[in-house]
Amino acid sequence: MLDNFEPVVRFLAHYQGDEYVKGWAELWDKGDFLDWDKGFPNPALEDTLIQRRSIIGDPIVEDAEGNQYRRKALVPGCGRGVDVLLLASFGYDAYGLEYSHSAVETCKKEESETEGRYPIRNPSFGRGRVTFVQGDFFDDAWLDTLGLQRYAFDLVYDHSVCRPSRLSC
Repeated sequence: MLDNFEPVVRFLAHYQGDEYVKGWAELWDKGDFLDWDKGFPNPALEDTLIQRRSIIGDPIVEDAEGNQYRRKALVPGCGRGVDVLLLASFGYDAYGLEYSHSAVETCKKEESETEGRYPIRNPSFGRGRVTFVQGDFFDDAWLDTLGLQRYAFDLVYDHSVCRPSRLSC
C-alpha cells in the first residue's frame, strides 16, 4: 500500500517549507493521482462519534448563561470533504479547509451528489451547517473570509495537515 504513495513522495519532495501546500494543490489540480482519497469518511471518526461521543461532547451545548449553541468543527486538509459531511450529519457546524481551489470545488460537488449518504444521526440535534473554504491552515486569512476569529472552533479533526515544522507551539 505504501508503494502507491512513492510517486506522491517524490512529487512533494520538490515542494519544501512553505511551498509544501502548493504541491498538494497541484496534485488536486491535476486530478490524476488522488490515491489517498478513499471516497468515504474515516471509520475511526465515525466510530468515535457513535461509540465515544463523550470524548468530544455533544454538538449542541449550553454556555454559562444557559444559551444553547451549536459547536463548530474544523477539518483542515479535508480532501473531498467526506469527514466534514459526516460531522454535519451528527449535528456539528462543520467547516472544511483546503489549500486547493480544485479540492474545494470537489467538496461542493461531493456535498450535492451525496446528500442521502449522510442522514441526520440524531433528530434532537439535527444537521449542522456545512462550509468549505479555500485557504492555508497556517495563515489566518481564511478565518477573515468566514468572519471568524482564531480559536472559534470547538473541535479540530486533523489526520493529515499538521507538520511539526510549521507548528508554533
